[in-house]
Amino acid sequence: MGFVTAALPVLWLIASVAAFVFVFRPRPGWSVVATPARALATFLAVFLGGAVLVAVTRPKEEAPPPAPSLARSARALPDPAQVRAHPERFVVLDGVKANRNAAGDVLLTGGATNVSGLLIADPRLSCRMTKGRAAAGTVSAVVQGTIPVGGKLIFAAINLGQAAGPWDRWTCQVVEARAL
Repeated sequence: MGFVTAALPVLWLIASVAAFVFVFRPRPGWSVVATPARALATFLAVFLGGAVLVAVTRPKEEAPPPAPSLARSARALPDPAQVRAHPERFVVLDGVKANRNAAGDVLLTGGATNVSGLLIADPRLSCRMTKGRAAAGTVSAVVQGTIPVGGKLIFAAINLGQAAGPWDRWTCQVVEARAL
């Protein structure tokens, strides 16, 4: 941001306030603000002119970078043999949140995205629960369903069982899945 684009709005506001003061306290010695009507006209000119000037000198907003596409070309997809050997490596978790139910079970909500060229089914999610630095146990469960190529499987309130101790943080990953 340049000096002009940073200083201009401040100067515009100061000039507008000063011109507005002269509407109620005109200065007879200054012909531009000698009467309340002239002071009001000056205020409107300063305010509207400054608004236009600030809008014109404002830096252009850059368009956000394009989102990465999950539908990749065939040459960018991983080798199907690698996907069949370790399909869990090609499932990406996002927006995962863990909550407790009334019985103290860990309930997991989020999404799993398939970044391979094959269908992936029944991912097993494993979450390491912690309280501060102390481990509170590991819980896991299978999310029943098939994730399409480049698609997403959304899961809600998957019951992973109870952690061994109290927890306030979690780290989840896909430890097992089936490639179709």
